[in-house]
Amino acid sequence: MSRKMLVGWSLGVAVGAGLAVGGFALAQDKPAAAAPATRPAAVDLHNTVCPVSGEQVGDCKLTETFEGKIYHFCCPDCPAEFLKDPAKFAKLVADDPEKFGVK
Repeated sequence: MSRKMLVGWSLGVAVGAGLAVGGFALAQDKPAAAAPATRPAAVDLHNTVCPVSGEQVGDCKLTETFEGKIYHFCCPDCPAEFLKDPAKFAKLVADDPEKFGVK
């Protein structure tokens, strides 16, 4: 290998190593990405009486979540009605949980 080739090769290795180290240093200087916020799990009220109609929920699997609480409904019409004013129905359940089968 000629002296010019050796010097060129050595310079290339040094520059490459410098870029690699420099790139690593730059990556280390960046602030770490913030961890995604986690939302606490919703609390299932297991209400057995629909907060909209006052009917038994029975085997119906329809639910809606409002302010971290899961509400169960008796039929497909009730969740839509609940969503029109969820605070109203949530207050009804909170004021008299036993009436809605919440234990």
